[in-house]
Amino acid sequence: MNRTLTSAAFIASIITTVSLSATSGSAEDLPADVVIAWVTAGEKPQVDVLSAAFAAAGGKWQSVAIAGSTGPVKTTINRILAGDPPSAAQFSTSQDHFDLVDKGMLANIDDVSEANHWRDVMPQPILDAMARDGRTYLVPVAVHTPNFLWYNKKVLAEVGATVPKTMGDDFFAAMDKVKAAGKIPFALSGTTSQLRFLFDAFLIDAIGTEQWNALWQKKDESVIRGDGVKTALERFKRVRDYADAGYSGRTWNPTLDLLISGQAAFDVLGDWAIGTFNAAGLKLDTDYGCVLAGNAMIIHADYFAFPKQTDPKRTAGQKLLAKVLVEPDTQQKFSMIKGSIPPRKDVDISPFNGCAKASYAAFNDPKRVVGNDRTFLTPPAVGDVMDMLIEFMDTPEMTASQAQERFADIVLND
Repeated sequence: MNRTLTSAAFIASIITTVSLSATSGSAEDLPADVVIAWVTAGEKPQVDVLSAAFAAAGGKWQSVAIAGSTGPVKTTINRILAGDPPSAAQFSTSQDHFDLVDKGMLANIDDVSEANHWRDVMPQPILDAMARDGRTYLVPVAVHTPNFLWYNKKVLAEVGATVPKTMGDDFFAAMDKVKAAGKIPFALSGTTSQLRFLFDAFLIDAIGTEQWNALWQKKDESVIRGDGVKTALERFKRVRDYADAGYSGRTWNPTLDLLISGQAAFDVLGDWAIGTFNAAGLKLDTDYGCVLAGNAMIIHADYFAFPKQTDPKRTAGQKLLAKVLVEPDTQQKFSMIKGSIPPRKDVDISPFNGCAKASYAAFNDPKRVVGNDRTFLTPPAVGDVMDMLIEFMDTPEMTASQAQERFADIVLND
């Protein structure tokens, strides 16, 4: 590989390679009927990487795209119950697959994991999310970092604000300068998922990775009721004072556009923002920059699960697909296009965006990478936390202490 390729040129070379290799295969190829959530034209190139890699290995890829993070899960369950299980289905970071495992609907892929030494090349939080009762059921495909603080460099320069190193006092001091200059300090999205990402960013910044693990993994009441959680809640609510009036219900795309257009200075969003910056023609370190909240990475990933099959050929196709999805070459090409990072620690990321390199460095440091809170809470509890955050943000008279009590009740009783 030519190490001097720019990111854009490297991506173009990937797409060309994928197009040429996608025609390989034969009538005897092992099949894979895959349910995915990547539905847009912009997401097609990343799907092409996976299908081409599978074809090159002797497989035949067929996919159906269902919009929404829960769409593939619902479709998969319906197909299993109808006796027509797909070969693989896309799941996001959560406990959604637990019920399917407990009902005996998903196949474990321990043999693929062991043969390819995944435990040697993947960090523990990823391995934990893949497993149920010590057995491997999921394959990680895309790993994202949802706790990035993005900033418009030109806006900060215009108002004389310094890039904050934390999401504490220096962050709010910078926003005060932006506000005084008549611009929007913070581009706030009022959707449930984005408010959750925002709270998580404040939380990891306030309590650090050690207390994060104690809170979510051990449900340590001293942390849950401690000053760090209260501080995170206070900062979470305070940020509303720096947002424009149109935040309620606004999705992340038009919210990020406020930063891109120079109307706003800051936004908290996952690294999928990189693709939008690229599409808008913005350059890292020239037009925008990033800060990893808490100097740590909260894992937010897409996985594939494998419903049990009765046809041995389809089972063989599943195992081949599981292997191909996380091979280093597949992951480098796929992650470059998607804007994610590889789920394994041995991939060459030299052509990647600088923000992706920052998250990958944290990903490879056991002291700086933590599991997503959704992997430690049941789906109902996840919904309860989201509802609490929305109510807290939108209810002026609700205090941080009251929100913390609600938070503690949800987490400790889950």
